Amino acid sequence: MSSPFLGPIPAPTTGEPPALDSPEFSALIEWETGEDERHVVRTEDGWNITLYRYRAQGNPREVPILCGHGLAGSRLIYDVHPKYSMARALAADGFDVWLMDMRGRNESWPDGGADETLQWCFDDFVFQDIPAAAKKVQEVTGADGIGWLGTEMSGIALYAMAISNTVPGLRGGITMGSPAITSPDGEVPGVTTPYPERGETRYEFSMVRHIGPALAAERSEVIDGSFRNQNTDWLVVARYFAHGVPDEATAIIDQFKDWMDSQSMRSRDGSVVWSDRLGEITIPIMVAAGGNDRQRPPAGARATYEALGSKEKEWFLAGVETGFPIDVGHDDFLTGLCSPSMIFPRLAEWLDAHVSPRA
Repeated sequence: MSSPFLGPIPAPTTGEPPALDSPEFSALIEWETGEDERHVVRTEDGWNITLYRYRAQGNPREVPILCGHGLAGSRLIYDVHPKYSMARALAADGFDVWLMDMRGRNESWPDGGADETLQWCFDDFVFQDIPAAAKKVQEVTGADGIGWLGTEMSGIALYAMAISNTVPGLRGGITMGSPAITSPDGEVPGVTTPYPERGETRYEFSMVRHIGPALAAERSEVIDGSFRNQNTDWLVVARYFAHGVPDEATAIIDQFKDWMDSQSMRSRDGSVVWSDRLGEITIPIMVAAGGNDRQRPPAGARATYEALGSKEKEWFLAGVETGFPIDVGHDDFLTGLCSPSMIFPRLAEWLDAHVSPRA
C-alpha cells in the first residue's frame, strides 16, 4: 500500500540571486544564528564547548533537546534561515532547544583559541563534548533528562553514547542520515571522495566558503550530493557554505576512513566496536534518512534501525515511496523546501510521544 502524497515541493522563499559580485549578494548571505542565550561548558580534557539555547515558547516540554551536527558541520544546519530552521520550529512547539558546536569549530576550543596543532576524533565527541554539554543543559534547565537530535556524525554518536552510557538521563533521540556502517558507495567528503585533500593536520573543508555561495546561486550540480537543488532555496545553501563548514582534524577523518575500510564503527583504539553492539540499545530512537542521501545511503540507516534493540523505535524515510514529492538528500533533510511542512512536524510529533511530552 503506497503512502498518501504529501503535496508538491513548496516554492522557495528567496527570489533570483543578485549579481554575485554585488554588495546585495554579500549582504544576503551574511548570517548569525538566532539563539536566545549562549553558554559555555568545559570538558574534562580542557575544551570549551559553546551551546546555543532557543527557549521554548508556550507550554513547555518535560526535557530539553540537545542537537548535534555532522562531519565538517556546525550548528548552522539547524538555523540558517528563519523559515528553514529546525531549532526555531521546535522552540515554537514548546521544546527547549540547545544547539552545540563540538570541538574544533567556531568558538569551541581550549583556552587560547584555535590551534592548528590540535587534534580530535569521534571518541572525543562521545566521551567528552556531548556528556559535558548534556550535563550543563540539565543543570541550567533543572531537567532530570535530555533528548538528542543528531544529523549524520552526531546521529552516529547517539548509538555510541547509548552503548557506552556516557550521557546520564538520556531519554532517547532521533538520528538523521546516520548509518552505523556506511556502505562503500557513500560519497562522504574527504573520506571516500578526493576533496578536500589531506593536509598536515587538517582537511580544509572551509575552502568551500570561497566558491560554495556562487555554486548555490547558480544551482550547480556539483553540490547536489549535499543539498538537492530541487529541494532547496539557494540562499539557505549559500549561507551554509559561507558560514557553516569548518575544517576537520586529520584524526577524525582518518577514523572515518578506518570505518569505511573495515565496514565497522569502532573507537579509535579499536577496543570498542559499537556496530557489533547495536542490539544493546534500548532507549527510544527514530532512525530517519533521505531517500536520495548520496553521502550516507539510506540502506545503511535502515540496517542500523533493524539491528537496534529498542522496543520503541521508528523508521522514517523521506522519499517518494513514503509520499514525498522528491527523494530528499543529505543536508536538505534539515534545510530543504519540504522540511518545514513535511519533516519538522514529523520529528516534533515523535519527540512529543517518546522523549519530551508537554509538562
